[in-house]
Amino acid sequence: MSDAKRSGPEPVVPLKGEDAFWLTDLYPDAKALFEHNHASLHEVVEQCMVVLDANVLLLPFEFTKASVGEVERVYTQLTKESRLIVPGQAAREYYKHRSRKIAAIADAIDGAIAKAKKQIFDRPIPLLEDDEDYKAARDLGAEVVSKGEEIAQKLVSVNERLQNEIGDDRVSALYRRLLGACVTEIEAGLDDRKAVIEEVARRGRLQIAPGYKDQQKEDGGIGDYLVWRVILQEAGRRKTHCIFVTEEQKPDWWIKRHGAFQPRPELIDEYRHASGGKSLHLLPLSALLATFKAPISTINEVQLLEVERRDGSDKETTADAEYIHLKLRKDYLRTLDHRRRIKRQLRLVQDRTRRVAERVNSEDPAAVSEDDWALLDQLQSEEVALMVQLTEHDRKYGSHPDLENLRRNEFPDLFN
Repeated sequence: MSDAKRSGPEPVVPLKGEDAFWLTDLYPDAKALFEHNHASLHEVVEQCMVVLDANVLLLPFEFTKASVGEVERVYTQLTKESRLIVPGQAAREYYKHRSRKIAAIADAIDGAIAKAKKQIFDRPIPLLEDDEDYKAARDLGAEVVSKGEEIAQKLVSVNERLQNEIGDDRVSALYRRLLGACVTEIEAGLDDRKAVIEEVARRGRLQIAPGYKDQQKEDGGIGDYLVWRVILQEAGRRKTHCIFVTEEQKPDWWIKRHGAFQPRPELIDEYRHASGGKSLHLLPLSALLATFKAPISTINEVQLLEVERRDGSDKETTADAEYIHLKLRKDYLRTLDHRRRIKRQLRLVQDRTRRVAERVNSEDPAAVSEDDWALLDQLQSEEVALMVQLTEHDRKYGSHPDLENLRRNEFPDLFN
Protein backbone atom coordinates (compact mmCIF):
# COMPACT_ATOMS: atom_id res chain seq x y z
CA MET A 1 0.00 0.00 0.00
CA SER A 2 1.33 3.42 -0.89
CA ASP A 3 2.69 5.61 1.91
CA ALA A 4 1.82 8.76 -0.04
CA LYS A 5 -0.65 11.13 1.58
CA ARG A 6 -4.21 10.87 0.34
CA SER A 7 -4.96 13.70 -2.09
CA GLY A 8 -8.72 13.52 -1.63
CA PRO A 9 -10.79 15.59 0.78
CA GLU A 10 -9.32 18.71 2.41
CA PRO A 11 -8.59 19.29 5.19
CA VAL A 12 -7.22 15.80 5.84
CA VAL A 13 -9.16 14.55 8.83
CA PRO A 14 -10.39 11.07 9.71
CA LEU A 15 -13.56 10.35 7.73
CA LYS A 16 -16.51 8.69 9.38
CA GLY A 17 -19.19 6.34 8.19
CA GLU A 18 -19.58 5.79 4.47
CA ASP A 19 -17.22 8.66 3.70
CA ALA A 20 -14.31 6.50 4.86
CA PHE A 21 -14.81 4.44 1.68
CA TRP A 22 -14.62 7.51 -0.56
CA LEU A 23 -11.90 6.05 -2.83
CA THR A 24 -13.75 2.75 -3.23
CA ASP A 25 -16.89 4.66 -4.15
CA LEU A 26 -14.94 6.92 -6.49
CA TYR A 27 -13.45 3.99 -8.44
CA PRO A 28 -15.82 1.05 -7.82
CA ASP A 29 -14.38 -1.16 -10.59
CA ALA A 30 -10.67 -1.38 -9.82
CA LYS A 31 -10.04 -3.96 -12.57
CA ALA A 32 -11.37 -1.58 -15.24
CA LEU A 33 -8.84 1.06 -14.21
CA PHE A 34 -6.16 -1.14 -15.80
CA GLU A 35 -8.21 -2.49 -18.68
CA HIS A 36 -9.88 0.64 -20.06
CA ASN A 37 -8.31 1.87 -23.31
CA HIS A 38 -9.04 5.58 -23.64
CA ALA A 39 -9.92 6.28 -27.28
CA SER A 40 -8.19 9.22 -28.96
CA LEU A 41 -10.02 12.29 -30.21
CA HIS A 42 -9.34 11.20 -33.79
CA GLU A 43 -11.01 7.85 -33.11
CA VAL A 44 -14.18 9.26 -31.54
CA VAL A 45 -14.96 12.42 -33.51
CA GLU A 46 -16.99 10.76 -36.26
CA GLN A 47 -19.53 9.09 -33.98
CA CYS A 48 -19.40 10.72 -30.53
CA MET A 49 -22.01 12.95 -28.93
CA VAL A 50 -21.01 16.60 -28.47
CA VAL A 51 -22.20 18.44 -25.35
CA LEU A 52 -22.11 22.26 -25.12
CA ASP A 53 -21.46 24.15 -21.89
CA ALA A 54 -23.02 27.56 -21.15
CA ASN A 55 -19.69 29.41 -21.43
CA VAL A 56 -19.24 28.00 -24.94
CA LEU A 57 -22.72 29.18 -25.94
CA LEU A 58 -21.86 32.73 -24.82
CA LEU A 59 -18.48 33.01 -26.57
CA PRO A 60 -19.74 33.52 -30.18
CA PHE A 61 -21.23 36.91 -29.24
CA GLU A 62 -17.67 38.19 -29.67
CA PHE A 63 -16.96 36.40 -32.98
CA THR A 64 -16.75 37.85 -36.45
CA LYS A 65 -19.45 36.93 -38.95
CA ALA A 66 -17.12 34.42 -40.62
CA SER A 67 -16.41 32.62 -37.33
CA VAL A 68 -20.11 32.52 -36.40
CA GLY A 69 -20.62 30.94 -39.83
CA GLU A 70 -18.14 28.20 -38.93
CA VAL A 71 -19.93 27.58 -35.62
CA GLU A 72 -23.19 27.30 -37.57
CA ARG A 73 -21.65 24.84 -40.02
CA VAL A 74 -20.37 22.54 -37.27
CA TYR A 75 -23.53 22.72 -35.14
CA THR A 76 -25.73 22.14 -38.20
CA GLN A 77 -23.78 19.00 -39.08
CA LEU A 78 -24.04 17.70 -35.53
CA THR A 79 -27.77 18.43 -35.23
CA LYS A 80 -28.49 16.66 -38.52
CA GLU A 81 -26.65 13.64 -37.13
CA SER A 82 -28.52 13.92 -33.77
CA ARG A 83 -25.22 14.21 -31.94
CA LEU A 84 -25.48 17.70 -30.40
CA ILE A 85 -26.64 18.06 -26.79
CA VAL A 86 -27.31 21.19 -24.73
CA PRO A 87 -27.94 20.33 -21.06
CA GLY A 88 -30.96 22.17 -19.68
CA GLN A 89 -28.78 23.78 -16.99
CA ALA A 90 -26.37 25.08 -19.65
CA ALA A 91 -29.28 26.56 -21.62
CA ARG A 92 -30.57 28.30 -18.48
CA GLU A 93 -27.16 29.72 -17.57
CA TYR A 94 -26.69 30.91 -21.15
CA TYR A 95 -30.07 32.65 -21.10
CA LYS A 96 -29.34 34.21 -17.71
CA HIS A 97 -26.08 35.77 -18.96
CA ARG A 98 -26.98 36.54 -22.59
CA SER A 99 -28.32 40.02 -21.82
CA ARG A 100 -25.09 40.83 -19.98
CA LYS A 101 -23.15 39.93 -23.11
CA ILE A 102 -25.31 42.29 -25.17
CA ALA A 103 -24.97 44.97 -22.46
CA ALA A 104 -21.17 44.65 -22.61
CA ILE A 105 -21.31 45.27 -26.37
CA ALA A 106 -23.52 48.31 -25.73
CA ASP A 107 -20.96 49.56 -23.18
CA ALA A 108 -18.23 49.31 -25.81
CA ILE A 109 -20.38 51.30 -28.23
CA ASP A 110 -20.97 53.93 -25.54
CA GLY A 111 -17.21 54.31 -25.29
CA ALA A 112 -16.96 54.80 -29.04
CA ILE A 113 -19.76 57.38 -28.91
CA ALA A 114 -17.90 59.33 -26.23
CA LYS A 115 -14.75 59.33 -28.36
CA ALA A 116 -16.67 60.39 -31.47
CA LYS A 117 -18.15 63.38 -29.64
CA LYS A 118 -14.82 64.59 -28.31
CA GLN A 119 -13.78 68.09 -29.37
CA ILE A 120 -10.40 68.60 -30.98
CA PHE A 121 -10.00 72.19 -29.79
CA ASP A 122 -11.32 72.79 -26.29
CA ARG A 123 -11.21 76.57 -26.78
CA PRO A 124 -9.77 79.11 -29.26
CA ILE A 125 -6.16 80.27 -29.02
CA PRO A 126 -6.32 84.06 -29.58
CA LEU A 127 -2.59 84.40 -30.21
CA LEU A 128 -2.91 82.23 -33.35
CA GLU A 129 -6.07 83.72 -34.81
CA ASP A 130 -4.12 85.21 -37.74
CA ASP A 131 -2.04 82.05 -38.38
CA GLU A 132 -3.17 80.47 -41.64
CA ASP A 133 -2.20 76.92 -40.66
CA TYR A 134 -4.00 77.28 -37.34
CA LYS A 135 -7.14 78.57 -39.04
CA ALA A 136 -6.99 75.70 -41.54
CA ALA A 137 -6.54 73.22 -38.68
CA ARG A 138 -9.60 74.63 -36.89
CA ASP A 139 -11.67 74.32 -40.06
CA LEU A 140 -10.57 70.70 -40.47
CA GLY A 141 -11.26 70.10 -36.80
CA ALA A 142 -14.80 71.39 -37.22
CA GLU A 143 -15.27 68.91 -40.08
CA VAL A 144 -13.93 66.08 -37.92
CA VAL A 145 -16.27 67.05 -35.07
CA SER A 146 -19.19 67.12 -37.49
CA LYS A 147 -18.28 63.63 -38.74
CA GLY A 148 -17.91 62.52 -35.13
CA GLU A 149 -21.42 63.68 -34.36
CA GLU A 150 -22.69 61.77 -37.38
CA ILE A 151 -20.84 58.66 -36.19
CA ALA A 152 -22.28 59.10 -32.71
CA GLN A 153 -25.83 59.30 -34.09
CA LYS A 154 -25.35 56.07 -36.03
CA LEU A 155 -23.96 54.30 -32.96
CA VAL A 156 -26.81 55.55 -30.80
CA SER A 157 -29.18 53.88 -33.26
CA VAL A 158 -27.18 50.67 -32.98
CA ASN A 159 -27.47 50.71 -29.20
CA GLU A 160 -31.20 51.37 -29.38
CA ARG A 161 -31.62 48.28 -31.58
CA LEU A 162 -29.52 46.21 -29.18
CA GLN A 163 -31.75 47.34 -26.33
CA ASN A 164 -35.11 46.94 -28.04
CA GLU A 165 -34.67 44.04 -30.46
CA ILE A 166 -34.16 41.29 -27.88
CA GLY A 167 -32.89 38.04 -29.38
CA ASP A 168 -32.55 39.40 -32.92
CA ASP A 169 -28.74 39.26 -33.01
CA ARG A 170 -27.18 36.67 -35.32
CA VAL A 171 -26.00 34.38 -32.49
CA SER A 172 -29.43 34.23 -30.80
CA ALA A 173 -31.07 33.71 -34.20
CA LEU A 174 -28.66 30.85 -34.95
CA TYR A 175 -29.40 29.14 -31.65
CA ARG A 176 -33.12 29.62 -32.16
CA ARG A 177 -32.89 27.73 -35.46
CA LEU A 178 -30.67 24.90 -34.27
CA LEU A 179 -30.54 24.28 -30.55
CA GLY A 180 -34.12 23.97 -29.30
CA ALA A 181 -34.35 20.29 -30.20
CA CYS A 182 -30.91 19.65 -28.66
CA VAL A 183 -31.85 20.65 -25.09
CA THR A 184 -31.76 17.66 -22.78
CA GLU A 185 -33.03 17.59 -19.19
CA ILE A 186 -32.29 15.23 -16.32
CA GLU A 187 -34.91 12.49 -16.27
CA ALA A 188 -35.84 13.11 -12.64
CA GLY A 189 -38.85 14.62 -10.91
CA LEU A 190 -39.18 17.12 -8.11
CA ASP A 191 -38.97 14.30 -5.55
CA ASP A 192 -35.41 13.57 -6.70
CA ARG A 193 -34.15 17.08 -5.90
CA LYS A 194 -33.29 16.15 -2.32
CA ALA A 195 -31.14 13.24 -3.53
CA VAL A 196 -29.38 15.54 -6.03
CA ILE A 197 -28.67 18.12 -3.31
CA GLU A 198 -27.31 15.42 -1.00
CA GLU A 199 -25.05 14.08 -3.78
CA VAL A 200 -23.70 17.57 -4.53
CA ALA A 201 -23.00 18.06 -0.81
CA ARG A 202 -21.20 14.71 -0.65
CA ARG A 203 -19.05 15.51 -3.66
CA GLY A 204 -18.24 18.91 -2.24
CA ARG A 205 -17.31 17.41 1.11
CA LEU A 206 -15.04 14.82 -0.50
CA GLN A 207 -13.80 17.10 -3.32
CA ILE A 208 -15.11 14.84 -6.07
CA ALA A 209 -15.42 16.39 -9.52
CA PRO A 210 -17.19 18.27 -10.87
CA GLY A 211 -18.39 21.39 -9.10
CA TYR A 212 -16.77 21.24 -5.69
CA LYS A 213 -14.88 24.48 -6.45
CA ASP A 214 -18.23 26.25 -6.89
CA GLN A 215 -19.59 25.68 -3.40
CA GLN A 216 -19.48 29.42 -2.69
CA LYS A 217 -21.69 30.22 -5.69
CA GLU A 218 -25.35 31.08 -5.25
CA ASP A 219 -26.43 27.57 -6.27
CA GLY A 220 -23.87 25.87 -4.00
CA GLY A 221 -22.08 24.32 -6.96
CA ILE A 222 -25.05 22.33 -8.21
CA GLY A 223 -24.86 23.79 -11.74
CA ASP A 224 -21.80 21.81 -12.87
CA TYR A 225 -23.23 18.63 -11.40
CA LEU A 226 -26.54 19.05 -13.24
CA VAL A 227 -24.64 19.39 -16.52
CA TRP A 228 -22.58 16.33 -15.60
CA ARG A 229 -25.73 14.34 -14.77
CA VAL A 230 -27.07 15.00 -18.28
CA ILE A 231 -23.76 13.83 -19.77
CA LEU A 232 -23.88 10.61 -17.72
CA GLN A 233 -27.55 10.10 -18.52
CA GLU A 234 -26.93 10.38 -22.27
CA ALA A 235 -23.82 8.20 -21.94
CA GLY A 236 -25.99 5.44 -20.50
CA ARG A 237 -28.67 5.89 -23.16
CA ARG A 238 -26.44 6.25 -26.22
CA LYS A 239 -23.43 4.11 -25.21
CA THR A 240 -21.08 6.34 -27.19
CA HIS A 241 -18.01 8.50 -26.72
CA CYS A 242 -18.39 12.15 -25.68
CA ILE A 243 -16.78 15.50 -26.40
CA PHE A 244 -17.74 18.01 -23.73
CA VAL A 245 -17.08 21.48 -25.16
CA THR A 246 -16.34 23.85 -22.30
CA GLU A 247 -14.21 26.84 -21.39
CA GLU A 248 -13.88 25.55 -17.81
CA GLN A 249 -10.34 25.61 -16.44
CA LYS A 250 -10.91 24.96 -12.73
CA PRO A 251 -9.29 21.99 -10.98
CA ASP A 252 -12.68 20.38 -10.31
CA TRP A 253 -12.71 19.53 -14.03
CA TRP A 254 -9.00 19.29 -14.87
CA ILE A 255 -5.69 18.02 -13.61
CA LYS A 256 -3.62 21.19 -13.83
CA ARG A 257 -0.16 21.60 -15.29
CA HIS A 258 0.54 25.07 -16.71
CA GLY A 259 -3.21 25.29 -17.21
CA ALA A 260 -5.59 22.47 -18.12
CA PHE A 261 -3.65 19.21 -18.64
CA GLN A 262 -6.01 16.23 -18.53
CA PRO A 263 -9.64 15.71 -17.47
CA ARG A 264 -9.83 14.57 -13.86
CA PRO A 265 -9.53 10.76 -13.71
CA GLU A 266 -12.75 10.34 -11.73
CA LEU A 267 -14.65 12.02 -14.59
CA ILE A 268 -13.07 9.69 -17.15
CA ASP A 269 -13.89 6.62 -15.04
CA GLU A 270 -17.42 7.70 -14.15
CA TYR A 271 -18.13 8.30 -17.83
CA ARG A 272 -16.58 4.94 -18.75
CA HIS A 273 -18.83 3.20 -16.23
CA ALA A 274 -22.00 4.99 -17.39
CA SER A 275 -21.33 4.53 -21.11
CA GLY A 276 -20.25 0.90 -21.04
CA GLY A 277 -16.55 1.48 -21.70
CA LYS A 278 -16.53 4.61 -23.85
CA SER A 279 -14.24 7.65 -23.59
CA LEU A 280 -14.64 11.30 -22.57
CA HIS A 281 -12.84 14.31 -24.02
CA LEU A 282 -12.99 17.91 -22.78
CA LEU A 283 -12.29 20.57 -25.42
CA PRO A 284 -12.54 24.34 -25.77
CA LEU A 285 -14.62 25.61 -28.67
CA SER A 286 -11.52 26.43 -30.72
CA ALA A 287 -10.39 22.80 -30.55
CA LEU A 288 -13.84 21.57 -31.62
CA LEU A 289 -13.73 23.91 -34.62
CA ALA A 290 -10.23 22.71 -35.47
CA THR A 291 -11.38 19.09 -35.23
CA PHE A 292 -14.11 19.89 -37.76
CA LYS A 293 -11.62 21.56 -40.15
CA ALA A 294 -12.46 25.23 -39.60
CA PRO A 295 -10.08 27.74 -41.26
CA ILE A 296 -6.94 28.62 -39.32
CA SER A 297 -8.04 32.27 -39.19
CA THR A 298 -11.20 31.27 -37.30
CA ILE A 299 -9.30 28.98 -34.94
CA ASN A 300 -6.80 31.74 -34.14
CA GLU A 301 -9.57 34.27 -33.48
CA VAL A 302 -11.42 31.93 -31.14
CA GLN A 303 -8.26 30.86 -29.32
CA LEU A 304 -7.24 34.44 -28.62
CA LEU A 305 -10.70 35.23 -27.26
CA GLU A 306 -10.58 32.13 -25.08
CA VAL A 307 -7.28 33.23 -23.59
CA GLU A 308 -8.65 36.71 -22.90
CA ARG A 309 -11.89 35.48 -21.36
CA ARG A 310 -10.68 32.42 -19.53
CA ASP A 311 -11.23 32.24 -15.78
CA GLY A 312 -9.49 30.07 -13.26
CA SER A 313 -7.36 30.19 -10.16
CA ASP A 314 -4.19 30.19 -12.27
CA LYS A 315 -5.59 32.68 -14.79
CA GLU A 316 -2.41 34.70 -15.34
CA THR A 317 -0.13 31.67 -15.68
CA THR A 318 -2.54 29.91 -18.02
CA ALA A 319 -3.20 32.99 -20.13
CA ASP A 320 0.49 33.86 -20.41
CA ALA A 321 1.45 30.34 -21.44
CA GLU A 322 -1.35 30.06 -23.99
CA TYR A 323 -0.73 33.55 -25.34
CA ILE A 324 2.92 32.63 -25.93
CA HIS A 325 1.76 29.45 -27.70
CA LEU A 326 -0.67 31.39 -29.89
CA LYS A 327 1.93 34.00 -30.74
CA LEU A 328 4.38 31.24 -31.62
CA ARG A 329 1.71 29.63 -33.78
CA LYS A 330 1.02 32.87 -35.65
CA ASP A 331 4.76 33.47 -36.13
CA TYR A 332 5.09 29.97 -37.48
CA LEU A 333 2.27 30.48 -39.96
CA ARG A 334 4.00 33.66 -41.08
CA THR A 335 7.29 31.83 -41.66
CA LEU A 336 5.43 29.03 -43.39
CA ASP A 337 3.86 31.52 -45.78
CA HIS A 338 7.28 33.04 -46.43
CA ARG A 339 8.70 29.58 -47.22
CA ARG A 340 5.87 28.91 -49.65
CA ARG A 341 6.60 32.17 -51.47
CA ILE A 342 10.27 31.23 -51.78
CA LYS A 343 9.39 27.78 -53.13
CA ARG A 344 6.86 29.22 -55.57
CA GLN A 345 9.39 31.74 -56.87
CA LEU A 346 12.05 29.04 -57.06
CA ARG A 347 9.80 26.82 -59.18
CA LEU A 348 9.07 29.71 -61.54
CA VAL A 349 12.78 30.53 -61.91
CA GLN A 350 13.69 26.86 -62.42
CA ASP A 351 11.01 26.47 -65.08
CA ARG A 352 12.16 29.59 -66.91
CA THR A 353 15.82 28.54 -66.62
CA ARG A 354 14.97 25.16 -68.13
CA ARG A 355 13.18 26.76 -71.10
CA VAL A 356 16.00 29.23 -71.79
CA ALA A 357 18.64 26.49 -71.44
CA GLU A 358 16.75 24.26 -73.89
CA ARG A 359 16.59 27.09 -76.41
CA VAL A 360 20.27 27.94 -76.03
CA ASN A 361 21.37 24.30 -76.27
CA SER A 362 19.20 23.61 -79.34
CA GLU A 363 20.77 26.37 -81.42
CA ASP A 364 24.18 26.85 -82.98
CA PRO A 365 26.31 28.43 -80.20
CA ALA A 366 27.40 31.08 -82.67
CA ALA A 367 23.75 32.00 -83.24
CA VAL A 368 22.97 32.47 -79.54
CA SER A 369 22.79 36.14 -78.67
CA GLU A 370 24.60 37.81 -75.80
CA ASP A 371 21.20 38.61 -74.27
CA ASP A 372 20.28 34.92 -74.12
CA TRP A 373 23.56 34.03 -72.38
CA ALA A 374 23.14 36.93 -69.95
CA LEU A 375 19.55 35.90 -69.19
CA LEU A 376 20.63 32.31 -68.54
CA ASP A 377 23.39 33.44 -66.19
CA GLN A 378 20.94 35.73 -64.37
CA LEU A 379 18.35 32.97 -63.95
CA GLN A 380 20.94 30.48 -62.71
CA SER A 381 22.17 33.03 -60.16
CA GLU A 382 18.59 33.68 -58.99
CA GLU A 383 18.02 29.94 -58.67
CA VAL A 384 21.09 29.52 -56.49
CA ALA A 385 20.12 32.52 -54.34
CA LEU A 386 16.61 31.17 -53.77
CA MET A 387 17.91 27.72 -52.89
CA VAL A 388 20.23 29.34 -50.34
CA GLN A 389 17.26 31.27 -48.89
CA LEU A 390 15.23 28.07 -48.64
CA THR A 391 18.07 26.17 -46.97
CA GLU A 392 18.70 29.02 -44.54
CA HIS A 393 14.99 29.24 -43.69
CA ASP A 394 14.78 25.51 -42.94
CA ARG A 395 18.00 25.63 -40.93
CA LYS A 396 16.76 28.56 -38.84
CA TYR A 397 13.18 27.46 -38.18
CA GLY A 398 13.42 23.72 -38.58
CA SER A 399 15.94 23.55 -35.73
CA HIS A 400 13.81 25.58 -33.31
CA PRO A 401 12.38 22.98 -30.88
CA ASP A 402 9.12 24.83 -30.18
CA LEU A 403 8.47 25.52 -33.85
CA GLU A 404 9.42 21.97 -34.74
CA ASN A 405 6.96 20.67 -32.18
CA LEU A 406 4.25 22.90 -33.63
CA ARG A 407 5.06 21.73 -37.13
CA ARG A 408 4.94 18.07 -36.13
CA ASN A 409 1.77 18.25 -34.01
CA GLU A 410 -0.39 20.87 -35.72
CA PHE A 411 0.79 21.16 -39.33
CA PRO A 412 2.18 17.76 -40.35
CA ASP A 413 1.16 18.15 -44.00
CA LEU A 414 1.99 21.79 -44.60
CA PHE A 415 5.79 21.77 -44.54
CA ASN A 416 6.34 19.33 -47.40
